[in-house]
Amino acid sequence: MMKTSRLPPPSLINGKYRPTGKNIVSTCAGAFPIKAGPNASSKHKMSYIAGIGWRIPVMLRRGGYLFRGIIRGWAAYQSGEAPTIAGLTALSDSLLEVELETPYAPFLHLLTLPYAAVVLPEAAESLGKDFGQYPVGCGPFAVEYHEVGRLLVLSRWQPAPNPAAQKLIFRWLPNRLWAWEALRRGEIDAFEGSDRALTYLLQKDSTWHAYAYQIETPQIGTEYLGLRVDKNSPVADRALRRSLRTLIARLPLTEVLFQGHATPARTFLPPPLLLYVPPLDTAPLTPEALARLRQLSLTLYAAPTFRELCEYLRQAFEAAGLPLQVEYLLGPSLREFLSKGQIALWKASWLADFPDGENFLILFESAQKMPAGPNTTLFSHPLMDSLITEARRTLDEKARKKLYTRAESLLQAEAPVIPLYHAHGIWTVSQRVRAFPKSPLPVWLPLDGVEISD
Repeated sequence: MMKTSRLPPPSLINGKYRPTGKNIVSTCAGAFPIKAGPNASSKHKMSYIAGIGWRIPVMLRRGGYLFRGIIRGWAAYQSGEAPTIAGLTALSDSLLEVELETPYAPFLHLLTLPYAAVVLPEAAESLGKDFGQYPVGCGPFAVEYHEVGRLLVLSRWQPAPNPAAQKLIFRWLPNRLWAWEALRRGEIDAFEGSDRALTYLLQKDSTWHAYAYQIETPQIGTEYLGLRVDKNSPVADRALRRSLRTLIARLPLTEVLFQGHATPARTFLPPPLLLYVPPLDTAPLTPEALARLRQLSLTLYAAPTFRELCEYLRQAFEAAGLPLQVEYLLGPSLREFLSKGQIALWKASWLADFPDGENFLILFESAQKMPAGPNTTLFSHPLMDSLITEARRTLDEKARKKLYTRAESLLQAEAPVIPLYHAHGIWTVSQRVRAFPKSPLPVWLPLDGVEISD
């Protein structure tokens, strides 16, 4: 039995496919024949256990922007113009055909997401909007007990040989110091994350190594500042945006705020998704550029959880003679302000749904501008659109990374965003736990191989 203080990752409730390193393997799909298009797959057939039935669950709509323009008829279904998705055809009770509007090389990656779940009709219809709150699927564990917001107990469908963990118990705890004390008392076996208070505690007394250890993995994600680039924005000028990026890039941000538990971001796309890291212009700000920046009157908008980061940036700007106001908004309010074009500078995060650069570049695709998609900067460039389109038609991973690297170079030149850092995933684990996984994807933590030594 392993007890942890984290919400169970989707990897425990597998859908049709799951990632294993760089590969995608089938979990419950029996076959995956592909009819090839000009450069990438255009029609896919997936066979399942007979009698599974077909429905598009409510939770699928939450990731709708990922499928718009990919699965034929998805946009019409999402807008309410059509009652079903034209590109999904149930050929039988155990064979589903998916037809794409255009070739899309990372399509298998999409099928690993919880948004792509194909579930029993009874499950989707009985729970309605609450469907996404209840773990279902074909993973190695089944729900034994669930108390929303407090406790979740998963047990294996079939017992595994010792010392494999037979149960996973997830508890919700108020903060990490509380979780640390629970681990010391043997009440839990692992918890996620770190903060300044916990880091100080662990550095002060090293005896904790006798009963616990930490696993730290750079995440495929980017923390950044978004800049609205339309003509009405105070940072519409590219030179101003590049000067802002230069000013921030010189700050020792990760050392001061995260004690090294984060990687400074030289690129928006995390380096594992690129063929190489393009050279960044590191020339110091000229007096003329600094004088132009000092004429700006900017307000940085962010969620309250990033207060320490924002206050650090405010003080750094003031030290350089630049006024910076900071306003804190909760997530829904921040998204509303963004959708109305009322914000020019904001703190944002983008974590990979799957490890492919296209998952990041949709933030800069013209067709994905808000409110239709996640392009909140309103960035639009014909070269970016053509690179994304070409990458979607390119099956070879190295060739695709080359296109992503060209796109990253364009982002560096245009500066619609200011990358800050790539966060690290940190787990503190009891010494009685072995084979705890390392995962660069926050949504993927395969715990089925964890072993417990009593």
